[in-house]
Amino acid sequence: MDRKKFQNMFVEIDEFLIGAICDDIELCEEIEYPVYSKYFYPPQVCKKLSQMNIGSIDFSLCGISEGCEKNMIAVKPKNFPQEELYFPVKYFKVTNRSKFKELEHKHYLGTIMSLGIKRELMGDLIVEDDSCYGIVSEEIFDFLVDNLKEVGRNPVTVEEVNRSQVPSLKFEELIDSVSSVRLDNIVSVMINNSRSKGLELIETGEVSVNYVVDKEKNSPLKEGDIVTIRKKGKFIFEKILGENKKGKIRVLIKRFI
Repeated sequence: MDRKKFQNMFVEIDEFLIGAICDDIELCEEIEYPVYSKYFYPPQVCKKLSQMNIGSIDFSLCGISEGCEKNMIAVKPKNFPQEELYFPVKYFKVTNRSKFKELEHKHYLGTIMSLGIKRELMGDLIVEDDSCYGIVSEEIFDFLVDNLKEVGRNPVTVEEVNRSQVPSLKFEELIDSVSSVRLDNIVSVMINNSRSKGLELIETGEVSVNYVVDKEKNSPLKEGDIVTIRKKGKFIFEKILGENKKGKIRVLIKRFI
């Protein structure tokens, strides 16, 4: 495998992460047996890998649920049976033991990362009914259980669960009309505010497209692009629905709940 050529396909991704998957590919080719990534990778990496043809190698993914963003990657020989893969992951549930304060996604994520756990070592988090569900690599699960005792000053407990117990990802759908699919127009819809406010967020580096900060207001969005707005949430530019009678473009946006 040409490492440099491979890495150049992912210039927007941390070089260390791409180097790690290169190592996994080379090891799989050498031992002719599945190798599992240490990290969870964003969708733009997983999508490109699924479209690549690297000799006798292919890839399988494991995340918290169907349609999730971040996945652990199995690099495996093409003839290795999918059902025999064993991803080294643990699914967990964090239960909020306080009835006085609700906890949000940002509270759980911030507290877990404050323990020194890198974001790349865990997948998506799903918050539902005073609980947070997640997926981490096996090697840090015990550390998480032993050290995560409070979130936002609320007492919590952590337990292992089966994947079947994890709820599906939930979204809020937004439908609106815009003059174009430029980033500033779409951001204004996402935050339900003026285009000037959206432009301010873009210019100050508060907006990322597919996990890369984008300060260009004119950047056109494509269906499936993931937009993250600091302190506002994460969104999917899901679909262009056509034009309305006034010639404006109707768009469907999904906001992660």
